[in-house]
Amino acid sequence: MDVKDVKIINSLLVNARNSATGISESLEISNVATQQRIDKLEKNEIIKAYRAVLDYRKLGFKTIAYIGIFLEKAKYYPKVIAQLNDVPEISEAHFTTGNYSIFAKIYAKDNLHLMEILSSQIQNIDGIARTETFISLEEGINKSVFLEY
Repeated sequence: MDVKDVKIINSLLVNARNSATGISESLEISNVATQQRIDKLEKNEIIKAYRAVLDYRKLGFKTIAYIGIFLEKAKYYPKVIAQLNDVPEISEAHFTTGNYSIFAKIYAKDNLHLMEILSSQIQNIDGIARTETFISLEEGINKSVFLEY
């Protein structure tokens, strides 16, 4: 990676819909060269996906929570994470150090919906010993981390 690749990445972090043409103009290189660099970043999985950032509260998901998950044994992680991936309200899950084996972010319509997800889906997964739930009162920061060059 070089400075131009970093500038391409940062441009896409600002707006994933930026065109190769627009990016190439700011880099003062050809559209073809810019597209080749983007293709290479995608092939090497540096750019893994393009996503829209949504306001989930406006879509009816009034409760955002974080779930600390304790596993019975660390060896259950692959099986548990595969089943957590099937829970549509979970947007992120991380294998962590510290108190929890897994820390997950979940969007629910309200507290009752959150309770239903916890009791009928998450806590029924074999290998999960217990959970702790933290409800977010406000998302103070939600941003991309830009690269330096």
